[in-house]
Amino acid sequence: MNYENQTLIDMLAAEYVLGTLRGSARDRFTRLMLTSTRAREATWMWEQHLNNLASSIESVPPDEHVWQKIVSRIDPQVIPITSKPNKSKSSILQAWSLIATAACIVLALIIWQPQEITKVKSEQIALFKNEAEQPLWFIDVKDENLSIRAATALVPRTDKDYELWMILKGKDAPVSLGLLPKSGTLELPKHIEFDATEISLLAISLEPLGGSPNGSPTEVLFTTELIIL
Repeated sequence: MNYENQTLIDMLAAEYVLGTLRGSARDRFTRLMLTSTRAREATWMWEQHLNNLASSIESVPPDEHVWQKIVSRIDPQVIPITSKPNKSKSSILQAWSLIATAACIVLALIIWQPQEITKVKSEQIALFKNEAEQPLWFIDVKDENLSIRAATALVPRTDKDYELWMILKGKDAPVSLGLLPKSGTLELPKHIEFDATEISLLAISLEPLGGSPNGSPTEVLFTTELIIL
């Protein structure tokens, strides 16, 4: 199997996150993630996208007749026919069903219409990595903010902060986008000048606690390009 094919890696990563990749295929992909940065990045991005889908779905319990049909196909010793549906469990099942459907649609677009993906939905992402090619921060650009997630590989300094900058085309002075999280996820408001087509580079600097004291990067650690999907 050609693991250098990015489309194939994206498909496997999506199935891995959804749980539909099973048996020896799942074992092979798990081993691949230990050695392939591309596989780890693809898996991380799919986790981010599917988590966003899950959080945007409103929980709705199934109708009684639907629940009865579900129960009739299950061992009554496990779930009595007369029992009431558990709202939280049924909501989770419904949410993941919708997520799986959405992911299948995206996969279909990747397989059959790769040239149409950006026309359907334009997104921007960025990934900062260290010298060992380990992901440190993942940035997902949304309509009004930047969703930034710190990776587990990040070992932050407690006496310093990390600040995100953008370098606009035709301008010398970097523009600060805010301080980065040292763990977990953080939402930063999108800067008024943030325009994916005008950004030539994103950068992260090491700053005193609280951020740059003079409005310019103190010590640039990492740079990367903004990727338009």
